[in-house]
Amino acid sequence: MRGTRPLVTAGVLALLLAGCSLPHDPVETPSAPPTPSSAESQGPLPPVASLSISAGGTHSPSVAPAPQSELTVTASGPAASPSAPLADHVSPDSVHVLVNKLNPLDPADYAPQDLREPDVPASKASMELRDEAAGAAEDLFAAAAADGVDLTLVSAYRSYGYQQGTYGGWVERYGQAEADRISARPGFSEHQTGLAMDVGAADGACTLEQCFGDTPEGAWVAEHAAEHGWIIRYPDGAEDVTGYSPEPWHLRYVGTEAAAGVVRSGGVLETAWGFGPAPGY
Repeated sequence: MRGTRPLVTAGVLALLLAGCSLPHDPVETPSAPPTPSSAESQGPLPPVASLSISAGGTHSPSVAPAPQSELTVTASGPAASPSAPLADHVSPDSVHVLVNKLNPLDPADYAPQDLREPDVPASKASMELRDEAAGAAEDLFAAAAADGVDLTLVSAYRSYGYQQGTYGGWVERYGQAEADRISARPGFSEHQTGLAMDVGAADGACTLEQCFGDTPEGAWVAEHAAEHGWIIRYPDGAEDVTGYSPEPWHLRYVGTEAAAGVVRSGGVLETAWGFGPAPGY
């Protein structure tokens, strides 16, 4: 994942920073050559091709002058889950729902009903989380500030429709195989649950880049996130299980007890909850 990537042009970056993304989503494209890194963090790109993608194969996008990608996604194969998965891990309303490439949201266009903006520093207005997660985000940010660490919220809830454009943009830019390492297909995105957020340093250092993990902010998050109910969802070295490149900035809310259990189990949600690897659709 650390290979050479196309440079993000100044024009594209300016457009993103100008707040031209759809509601409830942040500026999400790194200023440096993008290190495309996972399902949940990359932001929208300019108008792209219309796509029709099935998990069973790869289809070439056909260029169309549409304002946004239109995407139809279907999954194939059984979910890699325990023989009798807990309802908590299946219901999209549960804070313990598991979402990965083999476990999509049901319904695919699920939208939480209790979204609100957390009272934390943010790179963009109107970013929302589910109420419980928003409160936990406020606790996390307050604890960081008390330790002299200034975090900012970079990304939060994304709708199904928004994720269509995000994923379609990365397919257009990198092809489907690489896009599937760095961006979730709509209906398979943790951000759509309202329980996931991307965080960054207030000074913008290494925003949505692998080097965030080496910053004081990234180190603090890695050490203390679980104390407030959050886990690093895509840890380094777990791509064969999670299906996505590492993201030290992508946090998933599961509650303090469950977060402690994930940490004790090695830090990978699928393993901690008894689910099999989900490296592909």
